[in-house]
Amino acid sequence: MERCHARYVTGAWTQARDGITVLDVGGADVNGGYRPIFQGPGVRYLTADLSAGDGVDVVLDDPYRLPFDDGSLDIVVSGQMLEHCEFFWLSFAEMMRVLKPDGFLFLIAPSAGPIHRYPVDCYRFYPDAYRALARHSGCHMIESWLDERGPWRDLVGVFSHAQVAVPEGPTRTRQPIAPIDVAAGSAEQEAVSGRIHYRDTLTALHERLAPRRYLEIGVRRGGSLALARCEAIGIDPQPELDSPLPANATLHELASDDYFAADALSASAPRPDFAFIDGMHLFEFVLRDFMNVERRAHPGALIVIDDIFPSHPLQASRERRTRVWTGDVWKLHACLAEFRKDLLLIPLDTAPTGLLLVAGLDPGNRVLWDRYNPIVRRFTAPADPPPEVLGRDEAWAPDDPRVGSIADALRETRASGASRTDILRRLRAIASRPE
Repeated sequence: MERCHARYVTGAWTQARDGITVLDVGGADVNGGYRPIFQGPGVRYLTADLSAGDGVDVVLDDPYRLPFDDGSLDIVVSGQMLEHCEFFWLSFAEMMRVLKPDGFLFLIAPSAGPIHRYPVDCYRFYPDAYRALARHSGCHMIESWLDERGPWRDLVGVFSHAQVAVPEGPTRTRQPIAPIDVAAGSAEQEAVSGRIHYRDTLTALHERLAPRRYLEIGVRRGGSLALARCEAIGIDPQPELDSPLPANATLHELASDDYFAADALSASAPRPDFAFIDGMHLFEFVLRDFMNVERRAHPGALIVIDDIFPSHPLQASRERRTRVWTGDVWKLHACLAEFRKDLLLIPLDTAPTGLLLVAGLDPGNRVLWDRYNPIVRRFTAPADPPPEVLGRDEAWAPDDPRVGSIADALRETRASGASRTDILRRLRAIASRPE
């Protein structure tokens, strides 16, 4: 829904109105709602549902009759309702009836997932279903897209009475940027550790991997992106470059979600051999970044993730409270160790906040995609990092010879076109050697 808002509820369309009335059909606050997305001056947000409940403004006597005049609403939204509606085509037509001639209907319904009666669960939807609804009601489906995260794999559709051009270019959705103007904590709260600086480790990995294409999420001042000697792509919505980037580097000033949603790195483009993730310091963001990068990476590529080792529980807070801040990125290691046992995971004792090397990638693996929602609910629950994380108990030394050997093996198997099975067999043999 944020993407719908960012693409359509902006610019001239909004400025031409004295105010905006939004109706959320089936909008009872059961697992959260869309109201916060549409907050703003002049916005009137109403929810309609079959029974009274949290956030319900209008209780419907008839599920197929909305108590509003024809063409009276600027925006109608409905999310995760249509599958529970026995005669969904009637509900769709009614939502279009109350919509203004130049208004928008934003519709979200699952294309997959288990039975979840509320009180019934009747349907799953594909793009052709949305096209059929538009034809049946005599309106236009402007665009649709499938959110591949599971288990629901939601289908999103944008509808209007008028034919509207699909917005061009990537969408800038709202992505929180953590403030850095927090007061310094105590020496213990601001402590860091590590034998070798992470940038020195990245430099060594570049030399051993000799990647053909490098991808970096979270460029900030540009120091790590400038290490690349190959084609390099940087992604950062708010970079603060200290100096111009080298000619081989391209910077996209976008949130990573927006970059990947725009398919900026298409299936036909050369796949990255090396990627560094240092974006938002929240579990769900780094999880999505990993999922998106793995999907587009070469099976013999290496993904490196920053900030996996907070040195104090306060540094691991989901809200920034210290100058040294890792957020809850540390949870990604535990998540991958549980759900992706097929990967090779190597934590490194780098300064200031550790690195995680991930190899043996499987671009076609759907485990994280299919289980995304329950994984996020579980791992974003408040939790302090355990002592073994704070103490870096399982971390390798960055200059451990095995790290270089793994990089060499990835370069060699990439050149030979080895299968993922052969790549993993060779990597695990190296990792199992004595230090």
